[in-house]
Amino acid sequence: MRLWPIQLHVGSVERSSAVIVGGCNVVYGLSSHEKSNVGFGDIGSQSFVSQNRVLLYDPDGIDMPVDDRDTHVLQTRQQAPTDTHIHFQGLAVNSMQQNAGVFVGDAQMTGWDQHQKSNKASGDIGGDHNVEIAGVHVNYDADAMDGIFLDSDYKAGTFVRQG
Repeated sequence: MRLWPIQLHVGSVERSSAVIVGGCNVVYGLSSHEKSNVGFGDIGSQSFVSQNRVLLYDPDGIDMPVDDRDTHVLQTRQQAPTDTHIHFQGLAVNSMQQNAGVFVGDAQMTGWDQHQKSNKASGDIGGDHNVEIAGVHVNYDADAMDGIFLDSDYKAGTFVRQG
């Protein structure tokens, strides 16, 4: 018998994150790679931004090389089935940043990777009723090579298979 949540609310989920709800969840080899340049970030509702100057300069020769040759070893073992009972009325997630998780039930995972290089000339402005007038935002990122990720690793996991 499985009882699912009556309400599930997720406000925002950032890169390589997950909300996993269920009786038996298997996540195997989740990878995320990102390079982002943002001149002006997010702003909250009912905010006022006026006469701003934003400059983001990023003339990379090589931009975010990723070497993520992982070795995944998956071993399963058989197990007699079990009943999973999940009881709750609601689940609320307001905000999840990178590499975050909310797991309800039997969650089995391995090989979770997230690589990120980010430039923001003006960051996020959170909240409501913010005022920004005549701001000057400069991000000068003149690298020859930017955000190098060498992540070749060995990832092993034993997953239980029921039934």
